Amino acid sequence: MEKKATSNLRVLTQNTHDMNAVWYDQRPFVKETDVEKSLGWEIKPEGLCKEESCIPYTPLNEPDSGYVDFLDVANTLGFSNVLDVDLGLAAVDTFSLLRSSALKDRKAPDIELPDVGGELHSLSEWSNKKKLLVAFSSW
Repeated sequence: MEKKATSNLRVLTQNTHDMNAVWYDQRPFVKETDVEKSLGWEIKPEGLCKEESCIPYTPLNEPDSGYVDFLDVANTLGFSNVLDVDLGLAAVDTFSLLRSSALKDRKAPDIELPDVGGELHSLSEWSNKKKLLVAFSSW
């Protein structure tokens, strides 16, 4: 594997996370603790875990101890991702599984959104009724 010097990796999920990455063959390897901070899943001996749920996972060839292939973790979790090596930027869609499940099952997730007055409402408040959700942006 061709190693590149350590540099910053900015990960965009619901929030922005900056972390140090060691680059091998244009793939970022990050500390295991940074995986949990950015993706919300902890690496344990039994696999990738979030609360009581775990997905089997064995890190592929860790060149540096304590570092894991960030893209491999994201792909194992089923998250869509895009990486720009030159910018040191990764965008990860942590909701892709939820969206694909909603499309397959034809059922919207029970999300909460504010009305024009700022009061939160969930979709389940209107179960068994037709709904129209209008989304727009001023930019």
